[in-house]
Amino acid sequence: MKKAIYSLGLGVIGGAVGACLDIPLGWLLGAMVANIAASMQGASLAVPQWLKSIAFIGLGAMLGTAFSPELLDRVHRWSVTMAGMLCYLAIAIPCAFYYGRKVTGFDKLTAAFSSIPGGLGVMVILGASAGANPRTTALAHTARLATILMVLPFLLRQLIGIDLDVTVAANRPIASFTLASAGLFISLAALGSLIAKGLRLPSPYLLGPLILIASTQVTDLTDFAIPIVFINVTQVIIGAGIGTAFSGAKPHELFKTFMLSSGLTLLLLALVILFAYVFNVWTGIGFAALLLAFVPGGLAEIGMLALILNIDPVFVASHHAVRVLLITVTVPLLASRWLKRQQQREKPNA
Repeated sequence: MKKAIYSLGLGVIGGAVGACLDIPLGWLLGAMVANIAASMQGASLAVPQWLKSIAFIGLGAMLGTAFSPELLDRVHRWSVTMAGMLCYLAIAIPCAFYYGRKVTGFDKLTAAFSSIPGGLGVMVILGASAGANPRTTALAHTARLATILMVLPFLLRQLIGIDLDVTVAANRPIASFTLASAGLFISLAALGSLIAKGLRLPSPYLLGPLILIASTQVTDLTDFAIPIVFINVTQVIIGAGIGTAFSGAKPHELFKTFMLSSGLTLLLLALVILFAYVFNVWTGIGFAALLLAFVPGGLAEIGMLALILNIDPVFVASHHAVRVLLITVTVPLLASRWLKRQQQREKPNA
């Protein structure tokens, strides 16, 4: 419990500093950087899994509120960009694998599972079962996500000129969220997570509430407006959770991981910018929305960035959800086939 209090305390302080300095995504980045810095000093930190689950449920529900009945009029345009996202992954994953093998010196399996932009937990578990180094895989994914979150907001400001001080929830006071609407919102979010858990969907605490509340929003059954304070609290918990992933790692290990990750991140971002530009010209969909939709970050973190900056969060979250579902379904099948082949090769030598 002390670890959690220390971590969240650092998160609140770091987040408040980030917000006061008008840093893009300040509450999340401030909480994340504060916990990473403390981890590098040898601090023992942790955010309880149940608290992270609650944060993901809340974020999924908040992303669901971005959906509206008008969405149905433009979904048909997304097939082209969904295909573009798959093309991007088909190029980005081999590039990341090659980087992992040649630059970082990872073994083949660790490089493979570190290069696939799926859910962190899924990649670590599948990688470990196949023989990859779970600690290295976890650090590689977390470092890439942390680097993307630190670079992407500033890239949006410098490259596109987006006003990062304007948020989608800026004019929503907490008083506008009545007790009745809060009760319904929480009930739907909890129900969505339970249904997704029962159906064994990937990232159930995020996708379940997102899908259920999005359904009620699209069908005009609900019209939720979430106050900014709830978004900020969620940012702190998620940011602290990312930062505490480095707790226990040695300073030189963290430094090396971030240095190597920054090179890969710049490579992937350059590729994302190219794809976003091509599909912006082709489809007319906003460059910023395409950039966030294609970037190989986490559904939760990139979805939150899109929500806060009001960069078509529905479009962005939908693309990342499809990516997560696709990778979660295909990677276990491919890993299973690979393991069977390995076992068959070992039998003659047994």
